[in-house]
Amino acid sequence: MFEPTVELEKIPYKFGYEFIDEDGDKHCYSISDWEIQELYRKCRDKSLSSTQIGKEKEAVEKVRQKLEVEFMNKKDLYFIVGNLKNYKNYFMIIGVVYPTIITQLSLF
Repeated sequence: MFEPTVELEKIPYKFGYEFIDEDGDKHCYSISDWEIQELYRKCRDKSLSSTQIGKEKEAVEKVRQKLEVEFMNKKDLYFIVGNLKNYKNYFMIIGVVYPTIITQLSLF
């Protein structure tokens, strides 16, 4: 027996990171990780705004805060990157790993 198919909601926004590597080259990677899209959905659905545009703006801002403030300043951020067979030189973030930064205490 097959379960009925469910149409997935397409998120109207793309999230990503721009950064400069050690060689001074600029990169712009979009995030294809489902976790960020689900964060957007949850923030939008929990919004108390009375309009859909207001809910979306609030959700985008909360995702931006998470990506720029929390992950960049409070976490040890790593990207899992990948590409597509037909676009071997185009990379995207397919996963984000963000363990808590652990500072080692001085022994002396």
